[in-house]
Amino acid sequence: MGYKNKELLTNWANNIDKVAELTKHSTTRTAKKSRLNELLTSVSTGKILGATEHKIDGKKMLSIHKLTTNVVPAFIECLGSPEQLPAFLRAFYPEVLQRKDYKQACSIATSNILQMPSGRGSGASQAIKNLFVPANKFDPWRDDKKLMTDVWQAVNLIAANQVTGHQLSLESGRGIYVTKDLIMDMLEHPEKATKTKIANALILMRIAGAVHLMQPSELTDSGLKLTQFNHDGKLVNSHHVYTLGDFNTADWSLVSDNFNLNLNTQISKEMLIQLFGEKVASDYFPDLHGGIGKTEIDFFMTLKAQSGYTNEVIMSAKAAADTISSLTSVKDRTARLYTDQVCNAKPVEMEKNVKI
Repeated sequence: MGYKNKELLTNWANNIDKVAELTKHSTTRTAKKSRLNELLTSVSTGKILGATEHKIDGKKMLSIHKLTTNVVPAFIECLGSPEQLPAFLRAFYPEVLQRKDYKQACSIATSNILQMPSGRGSGASQAIKNLFVPANKFDPWRDDKKLMTDVWQAVNLIAANQVTGHQLSLESGRGIYVTKDLIMDMLEHPEKATKTKIANALILMRIAGAVHLMQPSELTDSGLKLTQFNHDGKLVNSHHVYTLGDFNTADWSLVSDNFNLNLNTQISKEMLIQLFGEKVASDYFPDLHGGIGKTEIDFFMTLKAQSGYTNEVIMSAKAAADTISSLTSVKDRTARLYTDQVCNAKPVEMEKNVKI
């Protein structure tokens, strides 16, 4: 984004005195900060990077050339990669303790971010390009693909964001605590995101296995403590502790071969049961509720069989939603959402048609 001090910070090891001057701060304000975004909020990050600092909805943001972003991705951009964080923090914020597996977490995050395809001409598979790389400026899913890339980077920055504390996963550096709010705080372009789109992008990444809900056998004692929380005197399951995988070993074809990319539409648990089976869907996606069920899917599959696999219009989207509403007694708006969900599932091989 053209931060004034980017060149200085990228080469910070050879500019210790100048960077030390920029990062002067009160240690009493920073010593107890456990996350990178908390640390950067408590110091003059705008001065350090050479950007305009201001608040939006009470949250510190940075702007330059009319572009606004969160503090963490801006800071990482100036450093060059998350891998620089452990040494940088030890040099200029030694009062902030680092967790035992922090170096591994930053290394994994850097590797995953660098594995992202650079464009249509990159050597990435077609499945990856279908999800992350816009075909051109007229690509109807251009914004969603760019958001998928931003969310993937954000999920990895979450691993680097948790500086202090204990490791959550038995495998060092891969345990992350994920919420939609945390992802929003890590986005490079938060103005283009909604919590619905963030949640759906995360589901697609979970389907591919790039990140998965951690199972009890993978958790450390510290991780196990985060799997439940007290709600009105009752222990409630908390589905926020995940294992961060590798971008290149994720099966992105599981997503691109089975679902059209539309981050406004959630994938239901019933769809995942059909894709993975009951046990996998229950163990790894227990947080998914609602959405289309077997009744709705059977209705659409019957229509598909009756069509003889032709491209002729079977019925309008409104007629389909009305039928779903009558079959399941859901409200009209919900029925329309269910229709969108089914039409986004490629195995159903249907197009949403609207009467003119």
